[in-house]
Amino acid sequence: MTSYDPAQHEAITTASLAIPKRGRGRPTKIITNLFHGFIGPTTDYGQYPTFALDILEGIARLDWHDRPIGSGGSSKPLSVKRLVAILAELEVVSAATIMAQYRLGLRQAQRYVKAIELAMPYLLKSRPDDLSHEMRYGFLKADTRVNDWEDQLEPPSPEDLAKLHHDLRTLGAESVSD
Repeated sequence: MTSYDPAQHEAITTASLAIPKRGRGRPTKIITNLFHGFIGPTTDYGQYPTFALDILEGIARLDWHDRPIGSGGSSKPLSVKRLVAILAELEVVSAATIMAQYRLGLRQAQRYVKAIELAMPYLLKSRPDDLSHEMRYGFLKADTRVNDWEDQLEPPSPEDLAKLHHDLRTLGAESVSD
């Protein structure tokens, strides 16, 4: 069970109020982005998280125009870069927030919302255990290291470092005089 978050409630309310209601048509689709703040260029998983990349690339290449197979027209894929950016930057995913953030038209923004909606269950299943723990409890496990690589080499001696420093002192000077 999730707890009440006033900031999230305000974001959802703002997103639903951004599109004027006419009282007809399908209701506004609003998705809570569970990956907000956990993936992105400043996180341990980087701008393009490896666990999510295949899923997002596959969903981006879907035919979004509901045409029968073999009929005319071309279907350009959605931008994987933008899908990853939406997951990294937007706390609440809706057509209104995507239109405002990325300056897209309504139909294109709706395609991105649908793509995030399709991707979310697969992303949740494929996320690493460490990310799952961090998303659930708000902190990493005590024994968790992002990089499991262990250094087996001895650190260089001060004499080796001094020799390396001496050898590198003229490295950039050759290109300046050319």
